[in-house]
Amino acid sequence: MGRYSVKRYKTKRRTRDLDLIYNDLGSKESILKLKNQELDETKPGMGQFYCIHCAKYFENEQAIQTHYKSKIHKRRVKELKARPYTNLESEAATGSNLEKFLESVERHKQRIAEEELHKEEIHNLVTINNPKIIALEQPTPETPIEPLDENEVVMK
Repeated sequence: MGRYSVKRYKTKRRTRDLDLIYNDLGSKESILKLKNQELDETKPGMGQFYCIHCAKYFENEQAIQTHYKSKIHKRRVKELKARPYTNLESEAATGSNLEKFLESVERHKQRIAEEELHKEEIHNLVTINNPKIIALEQPTPETPIEPLDENEVVMK
């Protein structure tokens, strides 16, 4: 194993592919799932500060806010605005699987229309690091508010 064999694969700094991240940004549920991860000691910042566009974890709030202003993050956001190239497109270019490609184009058009309707809400979910606050602000009729006892302590 020489130097060439180690440098050839470049797996040390490998990031997630754009098509996988593009799918993560497709729905509010997937964004909330990634932003509301359980505490994990093996991830930086216990897995609470995650940039969906770059698929990276950060130590604290200040680090992720600095990352949002960086050139690397802005470049990745720009790359994700365009629909990523797929194998289905290459097959359609050769003339096979054309029907499936046309179906995927229709699904993409529907996705863009849905994104336009919820554009501001999705942007807020992506940029806010703690979307649990958003979920707590919305009143839920299923959970009635119970009065506190005199002995109970409320921590905020």
